[in-house]
Amino acid sequence: MRRAILLAAALAIPVSGASVALGSGGQAWAAAAKITCTTINGTASGDITISGCTGGDTGGSSKPTPATSLETGGTIDWVSGSTTTFGSPTLVSTSAKKCPGYVKKGSDNPSAEKFSGTVTADTGDGLKIPGKYKGAVCISSSGTITQDGNTTAS
Repeated sequence: MRRAILLAAALAIPVSGASVALGSGGQAWAAAAKITCTTINGTASGDITISGCTGGDTGGSSKPTPATSLETGGTIDWVSGSTTTFGSPTLVSTSAKKCPGYVKKGSDNPSAEKFSGTVTADTGDGLKIPGKYKGAVCISSSGTITQDGNTTAS
């Protein structure tokens, strides 16, 4: 059960904190821009919201998205009206020492997952398709999801 919660949470995060390399109108010479999002709020069994986004066509945050709908990849709806679709992530468990609630030798410590995958579609400012994403999240024993460091896509 805990692995299922970790999977749902980590799969919901590809959009969280995303730094996404953008092209400009398909011009090969255009410098890449970035979208950076700094905050993830939500739970593995409920909705997540990604916020603190700058650059690109996000409007600053996502609409609430069911975490479980992203287990095999999925689409994030941004408040601007654009969408970004992510392929299924690859997960790797990592140290949770920097996660909120971690206590050395604690019995109820959070878990941490690194994830990576492919950006498969975007209706906004011309993300490179296919693109890549990677990042990390912390998942508390109750299923609360928080961002662990930077998440990037290019």
